[in-house]
Amino acid sequence: MASELHPPTIVNWLYERLLNSNILPDFFKGSAGEKLFQLVTFSWLIILGLLFISFIVSTRLRQLPGRLQMVAEIITEQLCGLLESLIGPGSRKYLGLLGTSFIFIFCLNVVGIIPGMISPTANWNCTVALSLVTIIFVQAYAIKANGFGGYLKHLSGSPKGIAMWILVPFMFPIHLLGEALKPLSLSLRLFANISGEDTIILSIVGLIMHPPISWLPYPSFIGLILMMGFAIITSFLQAFIFTALSCIYIMLMTAHEEH
Repeated sequence: MASELHPPTIVNWLYERLLNSNILPDFFKGSAGEKLFQLVTFSWLIILGLLFISFIVSTRLRQLPGRLQMVAEIITEQLCGLLESLIGPGSRKYLGLLGTSFIFIFCLNVVGIIPGMISPTANWNCTVALSLVTIIFVQAYAIKANGFGGYLKHLSGSPKGIAMWILVPFMFPIHLLGEALKPLSLSLRLFANISGEDTIILSIVGLIMHPPISWLPYPSFIGLILMMGFAIITSFLQAFIFTALSCIYIMLMTAHEEH
């Protein structure tokens, strides 16, 4: 059944054994359930891998950093610079959310080019979940920064004059709808780009494995190498765009009225 959805992955054997043992819940059964199982399994493999690396780095901090610590420090410094450039002073408090989301999304994106694995972000369920978590935190940060009254005032367009207060019944639903559509925008952008890359890579692999012309595998193999390099670059760019947009949302929602 797995081969009908996508090429075999390293967790197909686990899925089939759990399915035959009747251990899996009903929502993991069927073609849609198998895709969901693959999504959840690969996401947790990446989470556990990142937790392991974080544990190794945090327990081996040295005055003279090793290679792994040096890479972690460079990534942290670059992320802090990105946050400060987009949000402004005091942005380091958002590093936990935004830095983690950047690294996690990049790993979710790029893992699909590894044979036997798929990109969880090529599934809309994954990108919707990531976007919802981000936007919920954005609203929480906004309420903490401005208070609930200031938050509602911001959604009302920060009215100052009588004319603007008259427009509040119209502006509030529009701003509220804009906040509600942000997860849709974030999730669709990420899903469309990563799923498109994976589809192209799988198509090239299909030409190599089952070529309609005898000499076609050779240029197809070169195209596959180029496409995989391009996928790494775009995986980084999509993680960067997701994080940068999250920074902008936080900046706009937490900015005080005088700013």
